[in-house]
Amino acid sequence: MRLTHRFCLKRKDQVFCMSKSPRKRLSNQFPRTNELPSQSSKFWAKEKDRYLRQLLISDIEEQTGRELVVYFASLSEAINHSDPDDLSEVIDGLTGNTIDLIIQTPGGSVDAVEKFVTVLKSRVASYRVIVPSLAKSGGTVIAMSSEKILLGVNSELGPIDPQFVLPNIGAVPCQFIADDETQQPVIRSLAQSAVARMIQLAEKILSQGMLSSAKPDKVSEVIGKISSSDTYNSHGAVIDFSEAQGLGLSVEWMPAESDLWKRIWLLHCCYDHDLKMRRLGKIIEGVSNSIARPPSY
Repeated sequence: MRLTHRFCLKRKDQVFCMSKSPRKRLSNQFPRTNELPSQSSKFWAKEKDRYLRQLLISDIEEQTGRELVVYFASLSEAINHSDPDDLSEVIDGLTGNTIDLIIQTPGGSVDAVEKFVTVLKSRVASYRVIVPSLAKSGGTVIAMSSEKILLGVNSELGPIDPQFVLPNIGAVPCQFIADDETQQPVIRSLAQSAVARMIQLAEKILSQGMLSSAKPDKVSEVIGKISSSDTYNSHGAVIDFSEAQGLGLSVEWMPAESDLWKRIWLLHCCYDHDLKMRRLGKIIEGVSNSIARPPSY
């Protein structure tokens, strides 16, 4: 006999009764099997947030037919040289070589971004990048290195003009410093090198990736727009789906009502919540392997 619960609600002169199994009522809150976890109870309880995220990752993989890796950083955490090593460790837990990469990042150093892309291209045959919220600066470069970028209503890329931190001022576009004759020669040279380095990397990535079939002039045009401080006037400017499409990038729209977008946004919200609650700097994760890093400050 199946266990059921009977509920009765009284409203004025009417009484409404309904019977539902407890499992059916809870299945839309936290889907799970009848089996107990193989881990010890205390370990499972400690890691339950990760297990839930990995359950959601497996749901998305089942829908797309591609394995999924997540790189999620807080807005204060830049891409650094530990990230490519962590990424490679997580890829070790995959079984195939065609993946999707969900990315959330404010950006990072050009050298670290280049190594990140190098690891991706050497470890997997092809990959798409999914941006639920933001992949700015170096994150945009990583996105452009993929075969396709999936964007939704909350998604944004950003300009890839490198920044230089000046005392008492803060982050300033390297392009401005390179053109400023009042700056010290060594500072201007460093700024010029940073600009040239970013353009070089972006041109290499696009010409070998999503714009490989485009003419060289087209690649230069895209880089000229997205890497110049004169185009967007702000390093934090929003490049949404329409803007990215207008630039000529290979992008795909995820409608807000689509099941894929809803699953991705739910997973994004889990990472956002867990990073804040556990005071983490970033998480790099797949359905099997997972690495969490504390904040760098």
